[in-house]
Amino acid sequence: MALDLFTPLKQPPDLHPQFELLRTHDAYASARAVMNELMQDFTDPDGNFVEQFQTHGFDARTFEIYLYAVFKEQGFAIHRDFDRPDFILEKGQNRVCVEATIASSGNGGKPLPYDPFPKAKSPQEMEDYLFNEVAIRFGSPLFSKLSKKYWELPHCAGLPLVFAIESFAGAGSLGISASSLSRYLFGVHTNWYFDELGKLVIQPEAVTEHAAGLKKIPSGFFAQPGGEFVSGVLFSNSGTAAKFNRIGQQGRHHNPAVRMFRHGTCYRWDSNATLPAPFVYEVGDPETFETWRQGTVLIKNPNALHPLPHEWFGASAEEDLVNGQIIPIFANGEEFHPYMSMTQMFPSSNPEDAIQAVMAKVVAPLFALYPP
Repeated sequence: MALDLFTPLKQPPDLHPQFELLRTHDAYASARAVMNELMQDFTDPDGNFVEQFQTHGFDARTFEIYLYAVFKEQGFAIHRDFDRPDFILEKGQNRVCVEATIASSGNGGKPLPYDPFPKAKSPQEMEDYLFNEVAIRFGSPLFSKLSKKYWELPHCAGLPLVFAIESFAGAGSLGISASSLSRYLFGVHTNWYFDELGKLVIQPEAVTEHAAGLKKIPSGFFAQPGGEFVSGVLFSNSGTAAKFNRIGQQGRHHNPAVRMFRHGTCYRWDSNATLPAPFVYEVGDPETFETWRQGTVLIKNPNALHPLPHEWFGASAEEDLVNGQIIPIFANGEEFHPYMSMTQMFPSSNPEDAIQAVMAKVVAPLFALYPP
């Protein structure tokens, strides 16, 4: 029997506000339709998935549904027969264990404003934030998962293990790309400069620790004791209701009462570029098509006891550590790789000029920061 995500199990004071918005607002009809479709064959081995989705676990459970959609898209046989890990994936001769987690704010699941950037910071403050605080936020849930020793479970023994993670640690966390996480996992920081010919030169530098306030953690998660059992970490910042809404809007669950616009930054196909490129488009435009995996990054452990086959996982991009340098490899056919995005929604009845005026105001600061 399909799981019923949207019939409330509790009264509104105990329901997560973002769940209530998703459940009741007409603008999220596409997202509800997509989620209900996915629930037709989604299993709940713990028996508390729906309750958590509706209450304190909204972010984590939404991320889990998103991962399920990604894995279905990639053609995996998906096994959810055990209470942990969350998924066992199978394709061809390979089986991989996947455990999902999130970097949370520690506020009991209460919603946080979605702003693409943390609260106003100077360039130096922003650099320190990305270098230290973000790493600590990621490190806490990853170490917690590492301590559970999934590789000792009979059904996981000898299999590659992947931790999938998304950050809901604070306002702006969904606008953070995989670079801060990669730095922490590999223990490598990337410096760059232009040589006398104007060519971009990349120089890796070892990182030993990350410190913010009274907190301090060692860098190089993959090199920590037990880290060799983790074959890779899958990063995404798109496991949200907005993703489900866009996927539905561009396909058979199109909501004619709503117009959606997506804007953000993406990979710039220029070997000399140091900034991402900006983008904006209307969801449903026939020249654009968003996949579930779009923007996902699989960061592979160079010390893994059970390495993952190249491109088997199906992420939009993979990162390897080669001769001390982080090397990204984009999947075949993935010419568009977003780093972050936001979705603006308007009633279809709104005048075109009014919609365009709002979008121009919203997008202008983005294009000023990241010129095309």
